[in-house]
Amino acid sequence: MLMFALFLLHLLQPAQCQGSTEQAIKTLLSLLQPTEARGGPFPTIPGPGQYEQVCIVGAGPAGIHMAQSLKKIGFTNITIYEKTNRVGGKSYDIKYRGIEHPQGTIFAEANYFDNLIPLAQEYGAGDYVKIPTANVWRTNSAQDENIKLRTSQFILGRVAQFTNSTNPKANLGFLLQTVIRYVKLHKQMFGDYEGDLMLRPKEDVMFRIRGTFMEYLTREKMLALVPVFKLSNELQGYGHLDEVSALYGLIWNNPKLMITLALRALKQDKEPFSVYVLRDGFEKIWKNIVQKENLDIRFNTDIYSITRLQNRVALKIWKGSYLKPEHCDFMIWTPPMSDLLRTLTDTRHEEYNLFKGLKPEFLTASLVDMRNSVRNGPYSAFMYNLDRKVEGGVTGEASMMGFLTPDIGTPEGIAEYNGNQSQLLTISVLQLGKECQDEKTLNQILQDHYTKGFNATDLEILNTITWPYFPRWSPEETGQARHWQVFNMQGKQKVWYAGSSVSFESVRGVMEYNNLLLRKMNKINY
Repeated sequence: MLMFALFLLHLLQPAQCQGSTEQAIKTLLSLLQPTEARGGPFPTIPGPGQYEQVCIVGAGPAGIHMAQSLKKIGFTNITIYEKTNRVGGKSYDIKYRGIEHPQGTIFAEANYFDNLIPLAQEYGAGDYVKIPTANVWRTNSAQDENIKLRTSQFILGRVAQFTNSTNPKANLGFLLQTVIRYVKLHKQMFGDYEGDLMLRPKEDVMFRIRGTFMEYLTREKMLALVPVFKLSNELQGYGHLDEVSALYGLIWNNPKLMITLALRALKQDKEPFSVYVLRDGFEKIWKNIVQKENLDIRFNTDIYSITRLQNRVALKIWKGSYLKPEHCDFMIWTPPMSDLLRTLTDTRHEEYNLFKGLKPEFLTASLVDMRNSVRNGPYSAFMYNLDRKVEGGVTGEASMMGFLTPDIGTPEGIAEYNGNQSQLLTISVLQLGKECQDEKTLNQILQDHYTKGFNATDLEILNTITWPYFPRWSPEETGQARHWQVFNMQGKQKVWYAGSSVSFESVRGVMEYNNLLLRKMNKINY
């Protein structure tokens, strides 16, 4: 291991030519060579018949993608029930000053070229833009010294705790060595699997990944990756490392994403191994699919109850002051499973035991105008609030106007962006909390954060929305293989469970789970 670390350091020496950098890249990419998937296979599951009436609940990414996928393979009788007046769910963008500003889904990375990007391009919404890495605010006061950190400064500064070195190249070499060990172990435990959810791990692997993500990293002596996961996991709302299950961390931070992050650390991130935004936002994808495929969506649907009969599913839907009965032959549920438990009249014991433990946190997105604030690039994290788990604290900000600025990926472009403090700045601001707070309280926290800490003036909050976010099982529950227990129930009583509750809170996650359901569906009926 020491010799390999020295080899990496050798590749990073300034005297080495371009060929050495290329060799380092080859070393990283070689880790993606395919290996056999490991674990227990997913079972074949009952699914809808091609000519049956299929009801999909939810018009977010999971619901729209499922409807589109079924239609592609010949299903024609599909109805989507949506409780709001729009499609897209958390893929929610607001057009302002000529730009689509995200209030939910925002980023794509290398894994998205296997699912979302081709879909977006097929439906005329796939113009993607590479973005700079996230810079870091060390504290919440622009008056403090050394408050602004570049991504490399933040990560390598924390890696230095393990190397006892102030040499950036030594710290980068140690970081890359740890990334390689992480990827090799990931492939050793799970192999290469199709989609986002690995095959059911064997008992020894489940034991090895027990507990929280932080406990897993500690046992495997990979704590040097903590600053990386602060940005890839915590900043994205995917749980604090010392609270979220190791399994969730391993699902999201898969080998392709880890290689992407390593290449960005080397400043050698080239398509598809980088991070992107969609120029026209994510919501446009789902709108375009609905329009082009002429999907049947019943908006503003308030489902009172769902009862599963012998050969069909009965829904009761509020129509003004009375309940209207509707029926379907097969139902696909994509909203949170907690809502399903409240709606079913015949919840089975197994369903209740599996779904009752799913708990979300709350992500609040606001669209904000301000002037004169101190800037740190178009994408930044507020590490003080993340480290201390400040309830409702501002954890990140992103400027679509900044992302779309020419040369924003260069030092000169960043310097120009940071220097334009007097110009009106429009940003999307994220706040995280374990409890759902009222909008007035959250807006006051946001306003104080920028006006008192970062000299902002003329601050105006244009929109605020709070999402129940990333419903997840506890580490103890994931250790009981909840994901695979749910899959074993799929199709029974004419229901599929889909969406982020049973997969992962990402567009990539829900799309790949839909693909898994379709791959494992018994094909006898179509």
